[in-house]
Formats: sequence, structure tokens, C-alpha cells
Amino acid sequence: MIRFNTLLILIFVHFFFACAGGDSIKKKPEHFLSGMKEIKKGSIWYNKGCYKRSLEHFFKAHERFAESDRLIGVAMSLNNIGNIYRIAGDISTALLFFDESFDIYTDIREYKESVKVLSNKAAALIDGGMLEEAEKVLNMAENIDWKDKKPLGSILNNQGILLIKKKKFINAEVVLKKSIAITEAENFSEFATANFVLGNLMLETKNYKQAVNFFESALEADRKTGFHKGIADDLAAIGSAYVSLGKTKYAVNFFKRSIKIYALLGETENVHETMEQLEKESKKTGMNISLTTYFVKQWLEGKMLEDPCQ
Repeated sequence: MIRFNTLLILIFVHFFFACAGGDSIKKKPEHFLSGMKEIKKGSIWYNKGCYKRSLEHFFKAHERFAESDRLIGVAMSLNNIGNIYRIAGDISTALLFFDESFDIYTDIREYKESVKVLSNKAAALIDGGMLEEAEKVLNMAENIDWKDKKPLGSILNNQGILLIKKKKFINAEVVLKKSIAITEAENFSEFATANFVLGNLMLETKNYKQAVNFFESALEADRKTGFHKGIADDLAAIGSAYVSLGKTKYAVNFFKRSIKIYALLGETENVHETMEQLEKESKKTGMNISLTTYFVKQWLEGKMLEDPCQ
């Protein structure tokens, strides 16, 4: 299970705080500020794995930006909406939003942001199995020039994923380790993604101990941002690595932690997948998972004291 490049949560941060400074004469119009508030709310829900709630706020942000003709905000909201559709598996719709966002960013000469959109588009194409198209988009992104041009971790991460898909494992490792090396310390999202993909690469090449190390680094970074869905993915991946290492008890414990998060988020498909692994491995050790099963069943039925997506 490979988690691809996540939502560009950090885009809104730069603009939001840029609006906060300066004297009162330079304050942004109310519609722009309200649009940024919706972006922030949407990003908070995204971090919780509540994608439907997140999407509502990104659409509201788009309306606020559109009615005040703030093109940079329009492009930002379209890009974020595209990411949600990609996560939902609606690749064709995601591509429509990415293309529109890219065109706007290019028209207003926000070239660095346009490259980030291309990275997301490439991730969607990879999700859809359109590897040649994804490679063309990544090449296009690399050829776009902007002031103080620096390699983007998101581009390198998607290049790494693409190389793994093509079974070019040595090249993928080089690219992903470069991504980790250039990623700024506070950019936990890209750091987590690079480590998660490297962990999957280690699983592919049967370097299971290294896989655990990379997944644990991803887990630490996702915990710092409170990215609940990412935390669940990391825990499940560590469990899979321990299965391969023959450390069944460790695997069961990580699956138990992962499946609870999936259940709380209503991630039914991931719950079923993880439950199959959990039941299979627990039988080998005789470990009792009945309490975990009880909570998972209750939470999937919506019987929780506090729904994380409400």
C-alpha cells in the first residue's frame, strides 16, 4: 500500500500569514480573507482524514475567491479540490481541477505554484496507472523555471514512486534519499511521504528491517502534523514489515493500532484489509483481538462518543 504525494497543505500557510502583516491600508478584502479561512478549515479536516468535510470548505473557498476575482486563491482552491478527488479515486475529475489550476498559476506567473500542481497531477496519473503520461508531466515540471529555483521534494517523491512502479529500484532509492536530504526540517508532510515510499521500496526489495526504520520515520513526522490517515497507513505498513520479518506479535500490535484509526475515520476498505491481516496473524500467536474487534465494529457503526469528522 503506497501513499502518494499528499495534499499541498502548506500552500495556504504562506499566503495566510502574508495577509496577516502590514498596516491596515494594505489589508486584503473580506472575501479574500474569508476564502483563506475556508482553506485553513479544509486543511484541518484533511489532516484528520475527513475528506468530505475538507472538500466542502475548499469549494466554499473557491466561491469566495471567484466572487472577488482573486486568481491566486482560485488556483489554490482548485488545486486542493483536485487533490481530494484524487484521494477519492476520481482521477478524471482530479485532472480537470489540476489543469485549470495550472493554467491560472501560469497566467499570473506563479511558476513555483504551477510546478506543485504538476506534481499533484503526476501523482494522479500514477494512481490511474498512466505512467508514461506521469513521466511527461514530471519532465514538464522540471523544465519550468522560477526565481531561486530549487528541487521540490514532492517532485522527487513522485519520481521515486514512478521508478518503483517501473521496477527501477536503485534509481528510486537515489531519488527518494535526495528528497529527504533537501526537505526542510519543518516540512513534515514531504518528509513523511519520502520515508513512507522508501519503506515500500524496502519491502519490494525484501530489506524488511530498513523498511521498518523508514516507516517509523514517516510515523514520527505524521504524528507531528496530526495526519491521522497517514499515521494509520504508517502503522499498517510497519505491521506488514514485521510479518515479513516473522515477528508476528509485533505485527499484531501495529495492526491493532492502525485499524482503530481507520475505524474512527470510517475508512471501511482499509478496515477490512487490515482486519484480514490482523485475524490471520493473531491466530498464529493465540493473541486475543476481541476487544479491538469490538471497538472497530462499534466505531464503524458510528457508535462513538466523538466523531472525528463532525
